[in-house]
Amino acid sequence: MSWLTPEYRAVSERYAPRFIVLSGVCMLMVLMAWLGIGLRGLEREQHPNALRDSPEAYLHSGQYQLINWQSCDVEAFQTTQTRNRLIMIEVGAYWSGRCQRLGREAFSDSGVADLVNREFIAVKIDAEAAPKRARYLRQLAQLQGAPDRYPVVAWFTPDGKPIRAVAPDTRVELMRHLEELSQLHRNRPEQIQTLAAQLERAWNERWARAARPATLDHESVRQNFLTELATLDATFTLSDATLTLNHLEALLALAESGDSQAREMLMPMLYALRRSPYWSDAQKTVHALADGIDAEGKPTGGKRLIEQARLLSLYSRASRLEPELGTIAHELADGLRVYFYRERPPGFIGALPPPRLRIAIAQSLGMPSADGALYVDANAYAIIALIDYSETFGAMDPQAQWARATAPRVLETLRALRTLRGDLFHSALRQSSGWMVDLALTARAATRVYQITRNPRALQFAERLLQHIWREYPDPTGGIYDIAQSKAWGAFKVTPVRVSTDDALPADNALLAIACWDYAQASSETLWRERALQLAQVLAGDYDPNAPLQFAGYIHLLARLSKP
Repeated sequence: MSWLTPEYRAVSERYAPRFIVLSGVCMLMVLMAWLGIGLRGLEREQHPNALRDSPEAYLHSGQYQLINWQSCDVEAFQTTQTRNRLIMIEVGAYWSGRCQRLGREAFSDSGVADLVNREFIAVKIDAEAAPKRARYLRQLAQLQGAPDRYPVVAWFTPDGKPIRAVAPDTRVELMRHLEELSQLHRNRPEQIQTLAAQLERAWNERWARAARPATLDHESVRQNFLTELATLDATFTLSDATLTLNHLEALLALAESGDSQAREMLMPMLYALRRSPYWSDAQKTVHALADGIDAEGKPTGGKRLIEQARLLSLYSRASRLEPELGTIAHELADGLRVYFYRERPPGFIGALPPPRLRIAIAQSLGMPSADGALYVDANAYAIIALIDYSETFGAMDPQAQWARATAPRVLETLRALRTLRGDLFHSALRQSSGWMVDLALTARAATRVYQITRNPRALQFAERLLQHIWREYPDPTGGIYDIAQSKAWGAFKVTPVRVSTDDALPADNALLAIACWDYAQASSETLWRERALQLAQVLAGDYDPNAPLQFAGYIHLLARLSKP
């Protein structure tokens, strides 16, 4: 063979020592790099930042990042005014793999950390624990063309005016914004004020608007929605987040009202979701749909209670139309019971963590094993799902019996979260309150509990929550605000808005209208029926026929109103 020739042996004998030396040097460099990573991780373990004592799971997971993070409180904004620095706010979620990746690649990078710590005051917010602040920052990012996902990074002037909000995917993208804004603040402060004025004007034009009640037009709205939805990919990959649980819930509500076209569209989507990469056969749970998949086609997010509960409700109700889906509902109920339920106090934890990195040394430090907080909106959805499941499969099924017995107990846990003002703390952490979505969903959950137990305390609880909403949260022009009054954290202030388009959940006013309609049916009080119709008219006035997919909550409501 040619490689055994004397010439080949001569060449190999000449260069082999050099190759061995170069290989050894390369191996030594790799080992030194790994050693550096390990030592940096060890150093961070010895010197955590100010988030080390935070009870929120997402904040706690950032305690070993190199950024000098602060919580979103008055002190942080006083510091930024004293030092005349821009404030950088990052909002993310424990279950989001995208957030954990940016934390590893950017916020744990010495170059990014040096720039941020030198030029900005950095604040981190847990989106699950502070829903209003998270929504406000997402609204700012959407105005600037960013995708609706976490993490969101926003910058504010020292006096609390927003100037930019983005949803960065990479370290490079984040650094570009950091360098540009730091240079503008130092060299052209008037340009910073111009950016702030432009963004404030755009936000007011989009969100600060009067209600315009209109006549309901069920048929044209329904057909417009189905036509637009038919153009989407029915494989339910959700890679571009165009097809959401809001759309599936609206399709199911239409199918339950007798719409055969909606039923034909819905069933393939439900089967496709079961076959998608989001489904975890091992745990009988679903990875976070909102977080998408990576380049290898694998989910990036963990598991969220609120999505697990909504899916259980979907498949339980859909199995009444197509019994084969009952098997999937049983799997979802099993996953919900095993991985999310906690006995003391009775309730469901918020989320399970995102997938870990394959290389152990590069995994995030300080990542809790689960988000153990009990969030009101997710637990209210869980109550509704448990009742849908128990009503579908009856008293003979052992797991349905568990669901029927558990739903009232979880409602009592939510009742214990009432504040002196009459609203609810958003979570078991008891840090924020006054979120209308919590009140509407809990009122609906209490009504559903009454329907299976006939316990008048549950119906009274629902009525008090609805009365509190109608008394404290009304928009003077029509509809209901998401919070009762403006809230400030230092110079950073969020104001009430009336939401008619869908967010991660169906539109706020659609959720409230459904809760009013359910209560009216359970109590036979015509007042709440009239108020549900009033909210539907406000939603009709906001409806945009050019963007029907943003109004799936409105479609869901119309289907409920027309259900025989």
